[in-house]
Amino acid sequence: MIAVLRSELYRSLTIRSSWVSLAGFAALAALTGWFSEEFWSLFAGLGTFGLAVVLTAQHYQHRTAVLVFLGQPHRLRALAAQFAVAILFGLVLAAVSGISVAASGFTAQYRSTLTAVPLIAVYGVANATIVRRPMWLLAGYLGWLVFVEGLIGRLEEPLPFTSFLFASAGQTKFVLALLAWTAASLPLAAWSVRRDLTGD
Repeated sequence: MIAVLRSELYRSLTIRSSWVSLAGFAALAALTGWFSEEFWSLFAGLGTFGLAVVLTAQHYQHRTAVLVFLGQPHRLRALAAQFAVAILFGLVLAAVSGISVAASGFTAQYRSTLTAVPLIAVYGVANATIVRRPMWLLAGYLGWLVFVEGLIGRLEEPLPFTSFLFASAGQTKFVLALLAWTAASLPLAAWSVRRDLTGD
């Protein structure tokens, strides 16, 4: 397991798109932090989700998943390593981009957001493992966020990103909702990671 984790971490750190995505999401989240701590939390969550999707789906997009699974035939271990790396990148993104939020006195929001980040990171990896197409997934969830959670749900219903937003404010009901969304995605990801790669 350590070797798989080291390999996944090395791959993620040496691919330029990983650094560009991390820097871009962190900069966007940091900029929104100047306006409002809630905006920072939302963009830290969206950035973490986006990073998790990009880091995971690159394997399928560039056909390197074959090499990963040849090196580690136990695919659930490879999936666990992807979860760990996405959580690490998400925590770095949120911790660095939220320095101004913490410095402004919103330390409770900062801590709650850092607590919710691992859940949205795991949710992103699981979704990318299921869908395997990063642009489809990101575009689909952008539409979901705007129309379903924003316009229909008015950011009040316990849907994935709304749950993250309120979980980052420390609301227990939404922490449990985010945990439920993440837990529901795990069996599908565990099944999907075993799917044949030739159709991708």
